[in-house]
Amino acid sequence: MEDKDDDFFSDDGLEDLPPSTLLQLEQNAYLATQAQKPAQSEASIHTAPTSHAQVDRQFAVAESRSIPINATLKPPARLHTGLTNDYDSLDVGEFDAEVLDGDSGFPVALDQPPASAGQAVPLRNESALEPMDIEEGRGNPYQANIYEAYNALEEKMTEELAAAKSMAETKAGEIAIIRANQAKLVENYDRQLAALRKAMAEEAAKHKEEVEAARAEGELLATENAFLKQDLAEETMRINNLKAKSRAEDKAPPVTPKKTRVLPFRDGFDDDEIMAISPSKSAKSKRTTPTGPGKKKRKLDSGSPTPLPLCQPAELVPEPPEDLFDEEMMDDVMVDEPVPRREDRNAELMKSILNHKTYPNEECDIEVLSQMAFPSEPRRKLSTIVLEETARLHSGNYVVEYAQVIASLWSRALKEKFFKPVPMFMEITHHLLALDAPSCVPDMIDHLVPVLQESGDINGIPRFRNSPVSRQNLGQVRQTPLSQLEVLVDSTEALSLLYRMAYLCIHMERTMERFWRHMRYDFVLMMLNCSQPIRDITLMLNLLSTSIRAESFGSVQETQQDQLANENYIVDRVANLLSETPQPDEGQPPYTAADICSMRLQAMYFLTSVAFNPVAPASEHGSSVIAQHPTVLARMIRAMHDELDALYTYPPERDLHATMVNGLMRLVYGVIRRHKNVDLQSKLCRVAGGKQKFLVVLTRLAFSEGPILEGGIDDETVEMAHEILDDAVTPQEAEALLEAFPSAKRDD
Repeated sequence: MEDKDDDFFSDDGLEDLPPSTLLQLEQNAYLATQAQKPAQSEASIHTAPTSHAQVDRQFAVAESRSIPINATLKPPARLHTGLTNDYDSLDVGEFDAEVLDGDSGFPVALDQPPASAGQAVPLRNESALEPMDIEEGRGNPYQANIYEAYNALEEKMTEELAAAKSMAETKAGEIAIIRANQAKLVENYDRQLAALRKAMAEEAAKHKEEVEAARAEGELLATENAFLKQDLAEETMRINNLKAKSRAEDKAPPVTPKKTRVLPFRDGFDDDEIMAISPSKSAKSKRTTPTGPGKKKRKLDSGSPTPLPLCQPAELVPEPPEDLFDEEMMDDVMVDEPVPRREDRNAELMKSILNHKTYPNEECDIEVLSQMAFPSEPRRKLSTIVLEETARLHSGNYVVEYAQVIASLWSRALKEKFFKPVPMFMEITHHLLALDAPSCVPDMIDHLVPVLQESGDINGIPRFRNSPVSRQNLGQVRQTPLSQLEVLVDSTEALSLLYRMAYLCIHMERTMERFWRHMRYDFVLMMLNCSQPIRDITLMLNLLSTSIRAESFGSVQETQQDQLANENYIVDRVANLLSETPQPDEGQPPYTAADICSMRLQAMYFLTSVAFNPVAPASEHGSSVIAQHPTVLARMIRAMHDELDALYTYPPERDLHATMVNGLMRLVYGVIRRHKNVDLQSKLCRVAGGKQKFLVVLTRLAFSEGPILEGGIDDETVEMAHEILDDAVTPQEAEALLEAFPSAKRDD
């Protein structure tokens, strides 16, 4: 109500009034206090209207009643008070002119006719708006109604304002949610679009790489084909020359028969039997033994072998005419003769392949395949596919053709998860390699190497997922459940076939490079994981030993950068095998210490072959890869420390531990001496306890004196440890070591 009081008693409005108006208002107020107030009954007073116009009218009536009846009042000038209410301005300075009727005491407006008897004119107490009454707290019904109306209106507006604010907040929240959802949709769309673009870029790059690889392979095949043609021509010429020489030695040229000397054989046969060879011989040249008197000439006996034609083969086989030895006819004969021999060889191989039986089947392989069919094509037997596909191929080598058909069936069986014929396919491949391996392996690489790696993936991938280095099982050691493995697909057999193929073409440089171009680097690293069986890890290490070339090793990559990264991954994984413990599959017995030590020995042999290349002894590529790797040397030293600890326990496999210690020392010493700029101390810091184990193992080896516990340690190993220790420790540390090992002072 204070705001409304301020509106009624604004000082600004009073200052705008002219002096005459204020004087006249003062006089009217004085006269109003002198006039008598007529008594009015409560019944004659009507309830004040609530409308704004009626309120203003009642104010005018109340002010007019304060004027005496006999007084002549002039309406004051228009008052510009500036007073306002909640809705409109109040014209407090312009009231309608009213006249007061002396008889009735009711004011009558000048602009309206007099009220009739039936009309009631609303009256208001003349003192209703007197300031003294308001200050003294006397109640006024009209003023109270006005205030109540204002209060109700203010409350209503406050509620409406609160409702409007609440609705605005609700709308703002909804808008914020919609905007957030829209932002999420835009973000998801952008992410999906980026992923699609990245996938498209990767696919395009992969396709480009495949095209380049196919082009390079085509050029390589064309070059190899040209070389093979040249080799074939040279080999054919050499064979023809050898055959011509052998034919010339076997068949002597026809010569004129020489005249036989007259020599009596005295063998019980007449010389005429032999003399019949030369019909042109004169009868006069024959000299007969003179007969004594009384002797008779011996007659021919019927049982004598004389009638046998001793020279009958010469008569039956006519002498070849001279034109048969012509060079053109000899070339034709020599070229035509190998054809039936090659066909006979293919026939023999075909007979051997079709009659092959896979243990424990008592039927031939082709008969067993006639009982199997792919799930996607159940009405077509595998034997039918084998015979049809083999008949379509015409390479001239039945073994290669049969291997291609088996490889295609093998790959299809793996894709359809039809593993029943896989063991038979492996046995057939072993048999094919045994038949004609040297001439067939180069043609089998393109077909067999990919499918053998796919067979290794069947059980290798589940085992890798349960290894401690897998993202799904990081840092946890778990055994692979048997439910995740396929018993019919033996990864060991697949690796043994790969190793056999690599071993058969180890002296063929181009063929070996093509073999390792087909080997996937991820397959190699997966099979070197500690969750794989020990026999698989050992086979992969032996297989990797065949990949060592003059300036590279491992799978052949397209770029030099990818090749170097692949080589770093290989030496890192093999170095981890020196300290990791392989985990068997679930339900399998744990590996023995001898098995683990043998596997680590193979890993050390591979690293030694990499560092000191047997193919190119002057090459330093492999040793530089080991020297530049951040942790391989440190892991070798840690493994040497662990092997020496195991040697002190005097286990049954102590010879293997001693061999490991000697081999690791030679490897570390050779790499350090070949690359003198190697910062060994910084590499030791990257392995937990590396510096401490380095000092401990080198000190033990340098001051080795036990003939029993350290009996397998070579003298060269002790000298190498001394030399490395002298370069690694300070003089103060050397004195401390001498104090710890007093026997060293006596030796000095």
